[in-house]
Amino acid sequence: MTGTVKTILHLIDTTGPGGAETVFINLLKELQRTEFRNVVVLRGEGWVADQVRNVGIAPRFIDSKGSFNLGYIKALRQLVINESVDLIHAHLLGSNVYGALLALICRKPMIATFHGAVDVAAGERFLRAKFSIIGWGASAIVCVSRRLQEELAERSSLPSRKIHLIYNGVDPDLFCEAPASGLKEELGLPPEATVVASIGNIRPAKGYEHLVEAAIKMAKLDPSVHFVVVGHQRESLFKQLEAQMARAEESPRIHWLGFRSDVAGILRQADIFLLPSLSEGFSISTVEAMMAGVPIIATRSGGPEEILSDSETGLLIPIKDPDAIVGAVQRLKDPTLRRRVIEKARQNALERFSLGSMLEAYRGLYERFIRR
Repeated sequence: MTGTVKTILHLIDTTGPGGAETVFINLLKELQRTEFRNVVVLRGEGWVADQVRNVGIAPRFIDSKGSFNLGYIKALRQLVINESVDLIHAHLLGSNVYGALLALICRKPMIATFHGAVDVAAGERFLRAKFSIIGWGASAIVCVSRRLQEELAERSSLPSRKIHLIYNGVDPDLFCEAPASGLKEELGLPPEATVVASIGNIRPAKGYEHLVEAAIKMAKLDPSVHFVVVGHQRESLFKQLEAQMARAEESPRIHWLGFRSDVAGILRQADIFLLPSLSEGFSISTVEAMMAGVPIIATRSGGPEEILSDSETGLLIPIKDPDAIVGAVQRLKDPTLRRRVIEKARQNALERFSLGSMLEAYRGLYERFIRR
């Protein structure tokens, strides 16, 4: 693809931090170093907007509230004309629908990226209609895991010829350069404490009630083990977790840190990474833990089975099983197992889940459809 600069319009309909949002920012960061010009539309201010500015792009704001907001489509259409947009790239269900409608109206190529099972939740309103629009309007539909690809094929009428698998990428440099001290001091933990870290916003799919149950059991069994949870706390759900902890005979050793911007540093200081999810499309935090050199315990919740090989690059356990969490934490106290798992996982992550390979895959799609 030579000649004039090609412009990509990027859409995402969330404003706060999360896995999909991190991938969105990472992709923009990499694209800024290429020949593409990037225009970003967000629904409002927030974490995503701040990160977009850090990448060197001034985000545009157009509110997309409501199921089929015609004003939003109109404003986007004008932007496509004014900015001479060559291709539209949207992330998550809401933006994928609008992006596909826009592509049909403006006759532009469009890529829709689905990030997790929450994108295809059966309870979503007008799901069949939304999938039909995406099926018509999208030139390519990207799934970030094979499990998600299978779920989309089962639950939707999306044309299989348009579906592509592109794993999310992580920047390995972030996890080599991050400071690796200060967490135990901040939490008032002794140097010999074992820190089990979990990264992810508190929502039902993350299965934190089973982490709490495991921590309650662990408090009796081995009080030196401390669980650390990083992520936004949805109030109603967090209250339930607090009530669960209050009922325990022995107080569990859990530190709820809320949202943190120093995730790389926290991972580098963890002794173990735990993913207790009930459902995962692709767990970006699991790949980050692999890059950071932390041994991993993850539930068989979809994405992790594609990322990890049991007892080789991490430990895979059943969902909803606090005893399995406790057993896996104890297993990872074996230094030989720890060393082997850490080395193999890091190597594996560098080969399969680097930002470079994700960027190349998306660039390939951009070039293919812009050429057409």
